[in-house]
Amino acid sequence: MPIYEYHCQQCGTHFELLRSFGQADSPAQCPNCAGSETRRELSRVNAFSGGKSLTDSGHSCASCSGGSCSSCGH
Repeated sequence: MPIYEYHCQQCGTHFELLRSFGQADSPAQCPNCAGSETRRELSRVNAFSGGKSLTDSGHSCASCSGGSCSSCGH
C-alpha cells in the first residue's frame, strides 16, 4: 500500500497515511484536530537512473538528498 500526504483545512496540519489506492481520495481524519476537512496533496519524489538523480539541482554530492548538506553545503 502506498503512503499518501494530506493537509488539514481546519488546523493546517500536514500528515501521511498508509492507504490502499481505492481510499486515496476518501476523507481522512486529521491526527491533530480530528477534523475531516482534509485534502490529499501531491508528494515530491526523487527518481534515480544509473545511480544519478533525475531531479538533481546541479550539485554533485552523492551523500545528500537536497536541503542542507553538511558535506557539500547545498
